[in-house]
Amino acid sequence: MKLKALTVGLALSFPMLASAQGTSVTLYGNIDTAVEYVNNIADGTGGSNSSVHFTNLTSSWTSYWGLRGTEKLSDNLSAVFNLESGFNPGTGTSQQGGRLFGRQAWVGLKGDWGQLAFGRQYNMMFWANIHGDIMGPNAYGLAAIDPYFPNTRMDNSVTYRGSFDGFTFGAAWARGRDNVNAGGAAGTGTPSGTNCGVDYDNNGACGAYSFMAGYNTAGWGVNAAYDVIKGNDPAAGNFYGLGAGDKDRRILANAYVKFDALKVALTYLNRKNDGVNGIGAGLGERSDLWSLGASYGVTPAVTLDGSVNYVNYKDATAGSQKVWYYVARVKYSLSKRTSVYASAAYMDNDDATRLSAAGGTAGINPNVGQSQTAVMAGLRHSF
Repeated sequence: MKLKALTVGLALSFPMLASAQGTSVTLYGNIDTAVEYVNNIADGTGGSNSSVHFTNLTSSWTSYWGLRGTEKLSDNLSAVFNLESGFNPGTGTSQQGGRLFGRQAWVGLKGDWGQLAFGRQYNMMFWANIHGDIMGPNAYGLAAIDPYFPNTRMDNSVTYRGSFDGFTFGAAWARGRDNVNAGGAAGTGTPSGTNCGVDYDNNGACGAYSFMAGYNTAGWGVNAAYDVIKGNDPAAGNFYGLGAGDKDRRILANAYVKFDALKVALTYLNRKNDGVNGIGAGLGERSDLWSLGASYGVTPAVTLDGSVNYVNYKDATAGSQKVWYYVARVKYSLSKRTSVYASAAYMDNDDATRLSAAGGTAGINPNVGQSQTAVMAGLRHSF
């Protein structure tokens, strides 16, 4: 909903907004909720059970609302901002560790030369992956294998992105990459509560930086990114238990091609984690992830998509660890803004892994070495 009328409706509260020339503010959002079934959930005693429940991370984008705006300052310079809040539609609570604007909160300047922004924002791995990730940041996406994918954000950051004749370049830097206290509502060591704010005694602690480059056209594209997050005190519960001087490094590359109603994409991620447990107990510190996805518009209203995903923990001490993850989804558009969908996922774990097929719901992992199936059906409305 374009809120150019906001210059009148909010004039009493924001008088400068009412008189600004070339100013626009947009209110937008998405409400997406689903019922999910998951089997082989570990019960803590070696057994397992199944569950039917609502899930807050669903088939496309998680639920959120936001405000974005721009003010033209000159022919080639605009002030821009974005405030975006994630929430759980089942309970009404805020996501991203209880933040008000946990998804994005930044202000910047934009022109033909690119955009320079300051605040809490996405890093360059997000922008490199957005074109080639068919399933996106949903419950049955790459987050089921690596929960960093839907959490590629940084507090206290500076970013630059520019696009020139199809080429895109970007860089990001943060000091105090995630300021939420892990002992609070976020929980210890979770992506949304990494307890890794600014350390005034150590300039190298809890930082982050990333770079990306890509070339995108209407029919095909290639993108790559280099992303690093740093730790501080692993006892404090920061994301992946990174200690002072430790890094979690990712190199991502993807390519996609479109044929009318068909889109096919291939993504590769190489990861190295220096933390005390590496990527996970017995899994070592290195991994290779491959994802092949495809989307096909059967009709203007019906879309079929899915992915085949494979991860190899190369230096696992618990033997050969190779995981396959299969996802399928069908979406039916009731209108331009409203759709229903059904998704299914199967996680084939190896001997020492226990990844959940339903990455959007915490605490439902299977027992070690056990496979898992998840199915969901839901409703989405965007505004």
